[in-house]
Amino acid sequence: MQLAQHVASSGQTYYHPWLGAILITLTLQLLQIGINSVLKLTKRGFALTYCPSAFLLAMLTSVNSDMKTSISFGVWVRVLPIFLIVYIGVISYVKRYEPYEPDTRSMGLFSQLIWINIGTMLLLLLFVGGFGNSNLLFHQRAKIEALVKDRDYKGALTIVKKMEKTDSTTTMLTLYALAREQKLQEETFEYPLVGGSKVMRPKVVHSILTPDSIINKSTKKSVHYQLIGFLLDKNKKKFMAYLPLYYPVDSLRPRYYKEAFHLFKTIEKGGKLRSPYPKGSYTKYYYES
Repeated sequence: MQLAQHVASSGQTYYHPWLGAILITLTLQLLQIGINSVLKLTKRGFALTYCPSAFLLAMLTSVNSDMKTSISFGVWVRVLPIFLIVYIGVISYVKRYEPYEPDTRSMGLFSQLIWINIGTMLLLLLFVGGFGNSNLLFHQRAKIEALVKDRDYKGALTIVKKMEKTDSTTTMLTLYALAREQKLQEETFEYPLVGGSKVMRPKVVHSILTPDSIINKSTKKSVHYQLIGFLLDKNKKKFMAYLPLYYPVDSLRPRYYKEAFHLFKTIEKGGKLRSPYPKGSYTKYYYES
């Protein structure tokens, strides 16, 4: 929802989770009240007045994104006219049949009428849950986007570390979060990464919630971005040429620079380090990615 609102408003408004949930709930309830004021269903068909609200909620929760600059409601836009035609047909039948409905058994909370409507509501809830966006990767990316925008870089990195697979946009946000936490040179290869140095900054990929200018401004003069970029591309020649300019003494070099230096020296001598390689090491990234 935050991504959808951001794109729809061109970044001019901000989505607050609990406030958004309340407003959406009130809007959908008002829609039901309005529909029922026209249809005036009072018996078994009463729960059907919630159908348009359920359909709209399914549309809202099915929102998807290419994680660049746009969002999509998928096939729902094309399905909407079909839904309206079917709904009008069903409601017409129910309205015609309602005066002739037999009396329901029992009264009060446990009446047959109540349970029929509860059953209909349950089906509507299952419909919303079944057709909403259940893409785990999308929800993880959206959460990371929101956390990075709110400068909760540690929270964003916690989600990334649990991801089984990643994409180029998430990789860019991961590297940016690590840079802001000053851990780029110490923890980069503990996270899933794809795309090499070309996705480190907005160019091939973009963040929806965090402007390109903020990421570029924060990283354009970063020595670590330059050196880690060489490591991501496995560019031994450039890394070995630039490393001594910034870290002439091996004992002063951060974790990955020291490891990569010794790895490349071994390769230059015609050697190869034996597996298994330590998890989160640059050596593992170099040989297995």
